[in-house]
Amino acid sequence: MNWLDLRLAQSTTVIYFAVAVILGIDALLRRVRLRLAWLTILGFGAGVHAAALVARGVALGEVPFTDLFEYTLFMSFAIVLAYLLFFRGRFPTVGALAVVVVAFLLLGSASFLFYSDPSGAMMPALRSHWLYIHVSLAALGETFFAVGFVSSLLYLAKRRAAPEVLESLDRLTYKAVSMGFPLFTAGAMVAGAIWAKQAWGAYWSWDPKEVLSLVVWLVYAIYLHARLVRGLRGTLVAVISILGFALTIFTIFGTMIFGGLHSYG
Repeated sequence: MNWLDLRLAQSTTVIYFAVAVILGIDALLRRVRLRLAWLTILGFGAGVHAAALVARGVALGEVPFTDLFEYTLFMSFAIVLAYLLFFRGRFPTVGALAVVVVAFLLLGSASFLFYSDPSGAMMPALRSHWLYIHVSLAALGETFFAVGFVSSLLYLAKRRAAPEVLESLDRLTYKAVSMGFPLFTAGAMVAGAIWAKQAWGAYWSWDPKEVLSLVVWLVYAIYLHARLVRGLRGTLVAVISILGFALTIFTIFGTMIFGGLHSYG
């Protein structure tokens, strides 16, 4: 049995915990050297995280997108990478702390609760290019929803801050959701339906995860409608963003409660 993927994932969890601790201290002391320290360690952790994904793929002999462990392993990596590449200069230290905590909780759950042996035989339905497109795009969409969730939390926490601070956080949430929504639409809704037809013989089966994914899609569609068409800003759209990500997390782990066709992992 190959345990390298698990060891690397658990090591990354410890690294992210260390980053969160340093970030917490930095949020209190605001020291330049601490910022350099946690950014360096976070970058190193992302490298170890990438190695865990590669090790899992090698052990599996396929792209590692087939079960809950692999999904959360990939999504938590994407969250850290999205922060480092796109949002590092846009979040205050407390926002970076929230991003790392989200990634830490997802990766920790994957590493310590949902690990699965990659040596078992894979179901034929999982050997599909459409599955890889479906899972990767859906996870990337949810990654940006996670960023929007953090900026929305910050908005609510800083409601008494200067208007320009609130406006910046509101724009950040909108940017994250507007990046995540088309990815989630293409992955979860379109590619997911095509893969479902290929695997189960129907584009839509009222599977619990299909229904929950549709609810998530509708919530974020309401967010974009409220902001773009109605021109709403502030608390209401921040709450919608938070609700959307809460439903996203519930959808990811919903197969543990409801079972269904997506409980293959």
